[in-house]
Amino acid sequence: MANTPQNNHNRRPATSAPSGRTPQGQPHRPQRNAYPQNNAVNGSRDVYSRSAPRHHEPNPMVDISSYSNRRRNAQTRQSAAQHAMPSRKQREAQVRYHDGFDPDDRASMVDRRRAVEPSPAHGGGAGILRRRRPGKRHILRNILCILLAILLLIFIWLTALFSGMDRSHNTVSQSTYVRTPQHAPTWDIKSSPWVTNILLIGMDQDDNSTRRSDSIILLSIDRLHLKLKMTSFLRDTYAEIPNHGRQKLNAAFAYGGPAMTMQTLENNYRIKIDKYMAVDFNSFATIISDVGGINVTLNEGLCKEFNANLGTHYTPGKYTLKGTEALYYTRIRNYGNDYGRAQRQREVIGQLLKKMAASGPIKLSGLLNKILPLMWTNISAPELSATVMFNAPAVIFQQKTQQIPADGTFDGKTFDDAGWVEVADMEKNCTLLRQFVFEDSSHS
Repeated sequence: MANTPQNNHNRRPATSAPSGRTPQGQPHRPQRNAYPQNNAVNGSRDVYSRSAPRHHEPNPMVDISSYSNRRRNAQTRQSAAQHAMPSRKQREAQVRYHDGFDPDDRASMVDRRRAVEPSPAHGGGAGILRRRRPGKRHILRNILCILLAILLLIFIWLTALFSGMDRSHNTVSQSTYVRTPQHAPTWDIKSSPWVTNILLIGMDQDDNSTRRSDSIILLSIDRLHLKLKMTSFLRDTYAEIPNHGRQKLNAAFAYGGPAMTMQTLENNYRIKIDKYMAVDFNSFATIISDVGGINVTLNEGLCKEFNANLGTHYTPGKYTLKGTEALYYTRIRNYGNDYGRAQRQREVIGQLLKKMAASGPIKLSGLLNKILPLMWTNISAPELSATVMFNAPAVIFQQKTQQIPADGTFDGKTFDDAGWVEVADMEKNCTLLRQFVFEDSSHS
């Protein structure tokens, strides 16, 4: 059939042969994807233009071998890199092996180096190292370092404060007074690593300027049972004093100071006491005023004593006492005898400890600067700082009190050389004291 314009109206022109004719012996087949001749003639490479959509043809006009080779080469390089670089799980396993989680330690030297060498897979160059995120161990370590630094500062601060205490009265070794009294049990001296015993001594002077222990209280910090215990030793107790026979207990301070007082208690009551703190009662009034006074309840009998001896006009009720009035409250003997007096002293000391603990670091520092130079002790400044820090929670412990000799364990008698004294059953009182301080009444 001849190619007429009418027959070729809906056909696209076929690609011309090199001579511009259709090859002989071949039928004319129109090509759907053929481009206009002017593009072929002009050598245009815009084969992906919108006017000429791309289709897969058996004989493409563009040679894609170069693109295929390029893509194939890239895939080959990527595959080689992946085989050369271990996977993320493998790297984590290698690091875990290096950290010791694997009992066989299967990580090689290369794997161990790889844990800190640059990682090309993560875009790292020669200057980029793989870093682990900080774990809980690092956070806990930092917190621990901060706490240790704070504790060290507190220790230094307390040591500087405690260095101002009076330690000039520790001239005699306590061991020179060690013995077993005739009227005391022959038990071993009782002690415990869970209990810290500190003897608190309130000193007084008579007309001859002779110092006596007017108040003797054993402060026991029981960390095992979380209790703060105070034991009052009645000063008129008939006890054997080393080198002086049986005398009133408070005479031991006049004969040998704090060392003899501690050893007299240790000998007679068979418990370990080797630390003390002492204060003069005149200074005690200043200490009470500095902490803001003490809160007391005065009954009718106490009001009569105050009004008769201090010229006050108290009526029964609650009051806050300071200075001379607070000191008098701790020393009244005509009401409640020695038992009531010892009980009031324990009450005042308990309030002082709580008020000082609640005063805050700045106010406490000022209080200690005024109070500590008035006190005697045989505890070195570093040891006292460690004791305070180690037993700091004791201020919130349950407070317990007791007096020795206990009710029903002694008889009142009068002797020419000692006057009126309390003759105690030492075995009963030793048992009660061990049970109270150590919560153990064994004799060993």
